[in-house]
Amino acid sequence: MTVEPTRPLRLHTPVDHALALHPAGLGRVTLARRLDRGGWRETRVPVADLAHAVRDLRGEGDVYLTQNRFFGPRRVVRLAQLAALFADLDYHKTPLAGSHPRHVLDLALEALSRDRKPVPAFALATGRGLALVWLHSPVPRAALPRWRACQQAVHDALRHLGADRLATDAARVLRLVGTRNARSGTPVEALTPVGGAWDFDALADEVLPLDRAGLVALRLERAKRRAAGRGTPRPARRFTAAGLWELRLAELQKLLEHRWSGALPPGERDLWLLLAATAVGYLVPAPMVWREVPALADQVTGGAWGEREAAARLGAAIARAERAASGERVEHGGRLVDPRYRFGADTIVELLGITETEMRACGLRQLVSPEIRRERDRERWHARRAAADRPSRAEYRDRSLSRRKPWEAEGVSRRTWERRRARDGAVASPSGCMVAEPSTCPTVASGTDPSSPSTR
Repeated sequence: MTVEPTRPLRLHTPVDHALALHPAGLGRVTLARRLDRGGWRETRVPVADLAHAVRDLRGEGDVYLTQNRFFGPRRVVRLAQLAALFADLDYHKTPLAGSHPRHVLDLALEALSRDRKPVPAFALATGRGLALVWLHSPVPRAALPRWRACQQAVHDALRHLGADRLATDAARVLRLVGTRNARSGTPVEALTPVGGAWDFDALADEVLPLDRAGLVALRLERAKRRAAGRGTPRPARRFTAAGLWELRLAELQKLLEHRWSGALPPGERDLWLLLAATAVGYLVPAPMVWREVPALADQVTGGAWGEREAAARLGAAIARAERAASGERVEHGGRLVDPRYRFGADTIVELLGITETEMRACGLRQLVSPEIRRERDRERWHARRAAADRPSRAEYRDRSLSRRKPWEAEGVSRRTWERRRARDGAVASPSGCMVAEPSTCPTVASGTDPSSPSTR
């Protein structure tokens, strides 16, 4: 069993910061550097090698680190694990410009307390701004919709202090402790010790706007499930449109690997990428869609589609995501909805021609036929019955009177056998059913009218 390294108590060096954010985990972390002549240089480093990769960066200018981990480039479609919430306060763009970072931190903590949000695990002075980070247990991309809701809630609480609206993006980079902000000439340093990491579900419960009664009820329900040995329930993937499209994007990627080995051939690109771009529009902030979609197109076409080609072919899906972010609504099915595409699961299956063989081979859950849905409904029903220790239909039939026929062993008819059983009192039949109690009414003599005065 791999033991996770202990997080440092204080952040003094780039290595301390790297170990605080990424002591262990899946995927790679991106180190980014701003070049003097403009542009970026990015390096993807395995989590296990991160401390070694940053140890010589102390004093270097404009070095950044991703807060989350990725399978390849820092793109949401390649997200491996979410590991932290964060807020980037550009307070130099507010009336607080020139204030001491600790004064701004005090104001931020007051705002979080007022909005009933937890304090961050640590805070960094980044030269002209402030970075706040909440560490949490690693969770997969399936938790991205809820993670983004938490990011948005933190941003809303700190908006008046210059919180960057683009810092709700899971692929965001923040400055590395021990390096230098080249614009201000000041070092990036920690303002607080490192606090503990939250369980993600517990952190989300605290951050998201649940009333106190709802929060207590949720905790009690989880405690009951743990006591019953069922553990913590899985996050609801279809609670929101974002959750639904995250699942669909994951299944589109599974189909891509199974059918085309990860690279779309000519003639198969437009439709798959339109559906994937629609999913991305539900999962990242609107300004980031222009970065995510062309990068995805470049990856799955093997470089055949450049940024211009992707923008030309997928511009409608990208533009709809931007219109939705601006608050625009359109009429659909007699109600007002945002303008993003709204493909149904059956429509996607038909458009891509997904066969039942592919559905089963890829382990799809959402993009499946009605027959497979019914089959899985039956499997869940049988699993619930087994968990409740109820007999199966075959067991019920085997234990039934009609199958066992105990009257034949006694050499009597079924009616005679049942009459004797009833006479001896209520008993449980082999099938588990109860035989009725015999009547307690007085026996009426043969030939006597029960309604006559002599019998009353």
